[in-house]
Amino acid sequence: MGRIARSWRLMKDSWGVLMKDKELMILPLVSGLLILLICATFAAPVFIKGTEWAESQPEWTWYVATFVLYVILYTITFFFQAAVIAGASERMNGGDPTLGSALGAASKRLPALLLWGVVAATVGLIIRAIEERSEIAGKIAMAIVGAAWSLATFFMVPVLVMEKESLGGSFKRSWAIFKETWGETVAGSLGLGLVGFLFTLPVALLVGLLLQAGLVVPAIILGVLGLAAISCLFSALQGVYTAALYRYASVGEVPMGFDGELFKTAFRQKKKRR
Repeated sequence: MGRIARSWRLMKDSWGVLMKDKELMILPLVSGLLILLICATFAAPVFIKGTEWAESQPEWTWYVATFVLYVILYTITFFFQAAVIAGASERMNGGDPTLGSALGAASKRLPALLLWGVVAATVGLIIRAIEERSEIAGKIAMAIVGAAWSLATFFMVPVLVMEKESLGGSFKRSWAIFKETWGETVAGSLGLGLVGFLFTLPVALLVGLLLQAGLVVPAIILGVLGLAAISCLFSALQGVYTAALYRYASVGEVPMGFDGELFKTAFRQKKKRR
């Protein structure tokens, strides 16, 4: 319970930091729009040619297309996550980040983020392929493997952006930082997910009421805009929270805008500066 309470207070501090740079919430919005555009682009040939054309294509073409799609989507996600984390880190260093400075920091590490996108896409496809060919026990095992992979790589993006390590070195650092912060990482992520879900309930209720009243178009508009706003807010908040945990665990410095005593009790020991 103490760990959950600390994580909640860390999230509140993350909110205070984000409110100083609200423009960072634009980054998840752009990321989401690009992802929708890319998905529509990949899906367009199937709808244009029709189902018969789609079924006539060799199976390997779908594997290649899926892999390329995964790489693009992962890279977009990682790039804009990196921008949010870079902007939040700049604020925690006492600076005044802008969209330009956040995107600039992420752009400098684009090759590394692209390479990480290739690795993540490969692992994701392998896990998915095994799941599809497995019985219930195999699906459960793959779900556990996927969760473990996600946790082990939780800090990959901040390490790639802030430390400029190689991919292998970044993975080791991500795992090391996660082991030091596992409680706050898991509790904070689950807490953000829970609060985000609670935020969606009023939107879902209003959408349902509008649909019952026959107001389909307003319901769709409210649903899309409401979910988009909530997603942008909590994606940016997750980036700030991740940046704060990374900063303290990696260099032992309390980020500006956060409770120093809270961090000292949240971690068993400080990481020595590398």
